[in-house]
Amino acid sequence: MPQIAGIDLGTNTFRLLVADLDDDGSLHPVHSENRITRLGEGFSKERRITKAAQERAITALDHFKTLLEQYPVEDMIVVATSAVRDAINQDDFCKAILAKTGFEVQVITGEEEAYCSFLGIQLALQNHSEPMVVIDIGGGSTEFITAENGAPIGLLSLKLGVVHLAESYIRSDPPSEDEIQSLKSAIDAIIKPIAYPLPEHFVLVGTAGTVTTLAAMDQEMTVYDPKKINGYRLSLNTVNRIFKYLSSLTLKERREWAGLEKGREDLIIPGMLIVKSVMEQFACNVMIVSDYGLREGVLIHHAQKMGA
Repeated sequence: MPQIAGIDLGTNTFRLLVADLDDDGSLHPVHSENRITRLGEGFSKERRITKAAQERAITALDHFKTLLEQYPVEDMIVVATSAVRDAINQDDFCKAILAKTGFEVQVITGEEEAYCSFLGIQLALQNHSEPMVVIDIGGGSTEFITAENGAPIGLLSLKLGVVHLAESYIRSDPPSEDEIQSLKSAIDAIIKPIAYPLPEHFVLVGTAGTVTTLAAMDQEMTVYDPKKINGYRLSLNTVNRIFKYLSSLTLKERREWAGLEKGREDLIIPGMLIVKSVMEQFACNVMIVSDYGLREGVLIHHAQKMGA
């Protein structure tokens, strides 16, 4: 059984996955790890990856490289998403990674990101065939995937990310009512006009850091457990309750909440507002949560291409 590895260079978080690959193409995770790098920090102003962010990225990738030496990995893939995709210094950044770590980065499109996220979610939900709409909230973009009969029929990527939103709209600690309202209006202005085709009787599925963090917080997890995240039912009432409480706290006070990943205490506010906007727009009172997403989907897609 060959072993493969994948790294997802997200706008906020880098994610590593090592997995065994069966002959039938199915994936069995062996080791996973996340590192918050805040790669998209300051991107809203200069549209470039800053020197400080590059240094954090290289440090995280050096750590992953050392960790990978413990596994008999036969093939690997490294992909980058929104921040690198839109950066004016994309080429220089990717060349620096190659020179310093040996990792060759593939920059994927928003549509490819959406498709891979869907593949990862299918793994978590065990090939769920009921019509679904998937939302993947990232640091630099948000993806929507519509699926029927276990196959995606619609992919959409929006420039709506929690890092950019937090930097653009939140100045106070805790955020003021005016800042919250401006942030909400900016999100609604992008979400509500979407003429997005919705299948009948669909389930809403959420993946990535904001959604999984909400599920972990609702369960008051002191140690993150993916098995308790996959398939978790997150209600709109719960999101509203957590938002009302968290938005009144300072960053320091938020860090004390069990389940809130350190480094996400400012991003959870715009993230929750995206979740609220989507659930209200799609008239969904419950969202099914998936810990699996882009990281797993990238490996599945890579494995599919290897077997082609």
